[in-house]
Amino acid sequence: MGYIIRGYGNLCLRLELPDRGGGSPWGLSCPDMTTHLHIDPFSGIAGDMFLGAAIDLGAPLDEVLKALEPVGVEKPYRVTTQRVQRHGIGAVDLKVQTDLDQHAHGHSHHHHTHYRDILAMIDQLDTSDRAKDRARRVTTVLAEAEAKVHGMPVEKVHVPEVGAVDSIIDMLGSAVALELLGVDTLSCGALPISRGFVKCDHGVMPVPAPATAYLMRGLATVGVDRKGELVTPTGTAIVAALCETFGAPPAMTLQGVGYGAGDREDPDVPNLLRLMIGEITTPGRQTPGPSSISPPVPPPVSATQNT
Repeated sequence: MGYIIRGYGNLCLRLELPDRGGGSPWGLSCPDMTTHLHIDPFSGIAGDMFLGAAIDLGAPLDEVLKALEPVGVEKPYRVTTQRVQRHGIGAVDLKVQTDLDQHAHGHSHHHHTHYRDILAMIDQLDTSDRAKDRARRVTTVLAEAEAKVHGMPVEKVHVPEVGAVDSIIDMLGSAVALELLGVDTLSCGALPISRGFVKCDHGVMPVPAPATAYLMRGLATVGVDRKGELVTPTGTAIVAALCETFGAPPAMTLQGVGYGAGDREDPDVPNLLRLMIGEITTPGRQTPGPSSISPPVPPPVSATQNT
């Protein structure tokens, strides 16, 4: 059988036609729909903010945790979520806690794991190959940036931002959440560059942190008159590894909005990350038929047919 496809907005109707051979002789098609996620980092981005926003957007936390169960991290951990408000906007505040650190995400005293160990953990994820590939890409770009900062081979990187349990869960969990949401493509707005300093295991670092600055190469950024770390290495790695375009969101049919909360309360700007998911319509693939085939012609009326 052949088919004629008629599109009405996002609705496609497929009607069966007699099979005349040579595929679709009329060369008709229906637009392909792509699920797109736009990252709006108006107040910055961190790994826990991204995963929290994905949960707020609809990724089931229990399914994310189930996919992470086979992963053999060095220390037990617990993922908690809480509904909070920042300047009246509801959001998910997600934290990864371990037996070494029962305080807020981002504190010191982390256990460190090597880059190659994290790649082995990714192989254990109970998720799709696409999600595993995304997790590898995020981990790799982050490890490469940290290796450049510290002047060491990437295989030996075990600095806190890469090897801390909370960072591992943020990176791997975010890749799983994207798959649960069915995301095909990603884009991101300009990353805000603030000023000041941040404390880490290596001492006091300028903002953005050195690894973050390396990760920002080739990305859209904008300077803002704010103090403190707005963009973390883990959050920037997600953007650098997974986003294809940067700037304003593309034209799409918006289907959902999710917010992930940062730890700090900012009196001037809501400390949130916003994710927007929708459908992008792309032209369908044409299937032209042979030029010798003409549209069907009604049969001639018989001379003996009653009138």
